[in-house]
Amino acid sequence: MKLIAIIKKEYREIVRKKSFIISTVLTPLIMAAFMFLPVLLMKVGKGEKTIRVADYSGFIYEKMLQNGKAAGSEKTASAKSKAGIRRNMFDDENDGGASQLKFEKINTAGQSPATLVERNIKAIRAKKIDGFLLIPAAIQKERKLFYYSGNISDFDTNKTIQTVVRTVVSRQVLIEKQINPEIVDEATRDVEFETIKVKKEGTSKSSAGIEYMMSLFMLAILFSILMGYGQLIMRGVLEEKSSRIIEVLISSTDTQHIFYGKIIGIGLAGLTQVAIWFLLAMAMVGKFSLGLSSGIMSFLTLEIGLYFVIFFLLGFFMYAILFSIVGAAVNTDQEAQQFAAPISYLLIIPFVMGIMVTQSPNSSLALISSFIPLFTPTLMFMRITVSPPPLAQILAAISLSLAFIAFLAWLGAKIFRVGILMYGKKPTLGEMLRWIRYK
Repeated sequence: MKLIAIIKKEYREIVRKKSFIISTVLTPLIMAAFMFLPVLLMKVGKGEKTIRVADYSGFIYEKMLQNGKAAGSEKTASAKSKAGIRRNMFDDENDGGASQLKFEKINTAGQSPATLVERNIKAIRAKKIDGFLLIPAAIQKERKLFYYSGNISDFDTNKTIQTVVRTVVSRQVLIEKQINPEIVDEATRDVEFETIKVKKEGTSKSSAGIEYMMSLFMLAILFSILMGYGQLIMRGVLEEKSSRIIEVLISSTDTQHIFYGKIIGIGLAGLTQVAIWFLLAMAMVGKFSLGLSSGIMSFLTLEIGLYFVIFFLLGFFMYAILFSIVGAAVNTDQEAQQFAAPISYLLIIPFVMGIMVTQSPNSSLALISSFIPLFTPTLMFMRITVSPPPLAQILAAISLSLAFIAFLAWLGAKIFRVGILMYGKKPTLGEMLRWIRYK
């Protein structure tokens, strides 16, 4: 009964704090901002780009423009038919979120490539132009372009230029082989690429970008919750130890009840917050999804929500025990930060690996790493969101994690009962190991 009383005390202390209410209300808004701001910024943040073109091949530039205009008229005639190049680069109505590219041809007669490169690099630095495209004379043979810009991370622009030039060169090669131009147009026409998510219950049309973004988003939420509540438990234990409140508690109950009561009580508070966030997120996605609701809602299934709760609980108890051990063993905030740093690294490693897991969820590295208990809450969850592994693997990972939590709980209780009453001296790892053997 004393354990239940401590659980209630810890739970009430957390959920009655103003910080709990504020974070519960503000966090969904911040989450929504993280979800929708990048999309909104992509739609409104891209303007016109001026790119100078030095065409030493003598045929690329004009055909680039011809292809763009032809493709634009194709769009009007048939919305279904897709041209072989990105048409919105020439369109006035840029509805795809990509920058509108404005090309300016440079007279190359009597001027070496090196001279033009040097001159246009200065223009880029002076912000007079956004980019400089150098098309060598041997482009048809070597298939190599040079693009200079102050911002080379605009993948959309880079890909657009590469695709347009490749299409023009391919057409030129076929025309030189005396192939009918209509056959050339048909042969170089682009292929529409549509992604369909295959699930156990069926298939659904989905965007690869949304899947990737949502997987990383869920990983970021899991990481922040585990880190936040771990730090909360560590500081709570340390404060009670420093203020000697813990001695009053020990006089009325044993240390194991205090240890387990704190972890379970704060864990329930965390679970309450996660449940509120999940319900708010579902409501917000349906209301303000800005045209992305079908993809996001397809991702946020009940199964994903259930697994999120399971792996949150597994991760919470693992890291809460580790952080509570640190809080009980140390005497100051500085010591706590030193001991907590390696635990934080254990959380960061799977977070970094999670990006790899979104690309190759069934690779050997992802498979093995997802069975390491401290990495399971994040990596196995990531594998499930991207491409659900066999149920046997999920159950095996959960079983391993539960066994590991049981071991950590036994270890933590041993260290906690001694460390919580140790004052003054900074503990060493050797001392903490000796505390485990005390009876």
